Amino acid sequence: MRKIVDLFKKLLSYISPVYVTMLVAAFILWYITKLGEVYTTEYPIEVIVDDEHIDVDCTIRGKGTNLIVYTLFTDRDVYEIPSTELTFDMESLAEDGTPMHHIATTSLQQAISSRLSGVEVVSVGAVPPIRYKLMCE
Repeated sequence: MRKIVDLFKKLLSYISPVYVTMLVAAFILWYITKLGEVYTTEYPIEVIVDDEHIDVDCTIRGKGTNLIVYTLFTDRDVYEIPSTELTFDMESLAEDGTPMHHIATTSLQQAISSRLSGVEVVSVGAVPPIRYKLMCE
């Protein structure tokens, strides 16, 4: 153990504080440069459609800086979307006979995109059917 400590002290005598400072500065500049590129990632979002909570996995794309700001500093991962903004593909019945409506993924993607700034919603994962009473037409 004593030999390791002596070796470490000897290495520290060869390393200049200026070298360490320049190494840290180079790392920070490299990191900032890499964050300027466009990245794509998966991000879970909770959507509320007329009191129905839906968890949706979205693929979002944006500059690295925007993605970091969005994922780390955005408190709001729950978005309320009224059913009037959405279109529905089909209707089915649940086990108890309640009508279930399937939201068109493209309309949900557009609705989520309009609520996000700085990032683009590339795609929306599988959307579960919701219990929803249609308004009188």
